Amino acid sequence: MNKNISKTIGELLSRSNDYELIGLPSQLVTSIAYNSLKVKPGGCFVALKGDKFDGHNFIEDAIWNGAKLIVCSKLPEKKLINKDTAYILTPNPRKFLAEISHAFYNFPSERINVIGITGTNGKTTITYLIKSIIESDKKICGVIGTTGIFVGDQKIDTVNTTPESLELAQALDIMIDCGASYVAMEVSSHALIQGRTLGIKFKAAIFTNLTHDHLDYHKTFDEYAEAKKILFKNLDSESVAVINSDDPKSNFMVQNIRCKNIIRVGRVESDDYRILRENISMKGVEFIIYCNKHLIDVISNLTGKFNVDNAAIAAATCRELGISNQAIQHGLCVTEGAPGRMQRIDLKNGALALVDYAHTPDALEKALATCKHSIEASDYKSSRLICVFGCGGDRDKTKRPEMGRISSVIADITIITSDNPRTEEPLDIINDIKNGVIESSEIIVIEDRAEAIRKAAEISMKNDIILVAGKGHENYQIIGTEKLHFDDFEQLSQYN
Repeated sequence: MNKNISKTIGELLSRSNDYELIGLPSQLVTSIAYNSLKVKPGGCFVALKGDKFDGHNFIEDAIWNGAKLIVCSKLPEKKLINKDTAYILTPNPRKFLAEISHAFYNFPSERINVIGITGTNGKTTITYLIKSIIESDKKICGVIGTTGIFVGDQKIDTVNTTPESLELAQALDIMIDCGASYVAMEVSSHALIQGRTLGIKFKAAIFTNLTHDHLDYHKTFDEYAEAKKILFKNLDSESVAVINSDDPKSNFMVQNIRCKNIIRVGRVESDDYRILRENISMKGVEFIIYCNKHLIDVISNLTGKFNVDNAAIAAATCRELGISNQAIQHGLCVTEGAPGRMQRIDLKNGALALVDYAHTPDALEKALATCKHSIEASDYKSSRLICVFGCGGDRDKTKRPEMGRISSVIADITIITSDNPRTEEPLDIINDIKNGVIESSEIIVIEDRAEAIRKAAEISMKNDIILVAGKGHENYQIIGTEKLHFDDFEQLSQYN
């Protein structure tokens, strides 16, 4: 959906400070870009400094492509400064990108209820649960996250869990034009550190949990926690903060924040929304949410204790935003969940296969524990649990042996394979994983992921459970620098 928008420089700067304008505030700007190749005549180019490239080196290209406004932290050489091009000199162009992007699109987050979800695990599922609940209340809800940007039948693919501030502002504006009154948005720690969510007014913020992940980027667990807390620090006093009180870091997230409406979801008597009478099987979950002397009976096709948490958090958030109990119950009952999250496929030999995005020690342990519990609670206690997984290359290496240990302890058979090895040697990654496995466990190493899945299907028998973990919704495998098509669900579909 393309809109013809134009703003004066003065309008773009209406809420900004800490800048010097070289040029006329009356000059019109018709588009914004931070990639010089995407600059259009009459547009604005924001020079961002990244890990690999510095946008300041492409200012001349942007002007050649028609840029009439340049945002930068240092002025280019004199020959590029002329009366036809205005400059905004600011110490933080990335922050400025967010400010002018939201101004360009008329501050969309103030015209739609934005719900931000952060945490290590559960973000994607909760966005889909919230969407289902709100749609059960006859309203339109957009989704922004790992699986893309959705509103109605529209989908815009994204590289990052949380896109850049420019794309976010544009997406919110599109959603409003499509009639959406809510958007559920994943907020990654990378996005918070990099300022991609600056300029967004969050109506509600959710904290799911914090476990071992992204320590290649954040270096320490405390730094990782501080990154997540940025979402809550930026809430205003009228927003809602919803936290999973079962997580040890939940109180830290809401310490010394302006938001006064803090909602705790968990299993202790003091929680605002208390989870009771959980019944979990591979067919789904049933439980009760107790809140302010009200009981909400929940039945969902999703499985696992972690999905009880996800559903309760989604329910609490929606209820705090005025959604009815009836819509909450219906939305949780009819949802199919997010793609690649405990997504099931029945194999022709009678085994059950599950595709899940679990790529952290905590997520893998929870997914495997759910499968193991299902076997132990069934009439087929001799059934086996087979786990197929690998770890990403050029990413946090410290979690590899721990994930190997977890699978070797819980699963009956572990097949270690590749999962986006990138520029690392796949066998080096596999050996890192093997360093954590217990000696008595049954381990199979198959570097090729398709062959690993085939092996799991071949050795499985009736009532066994196969968990293929790590990729979930992803439909690619990155080997070296090449991105190849690969889909775990497609691979398993050959055997159903």
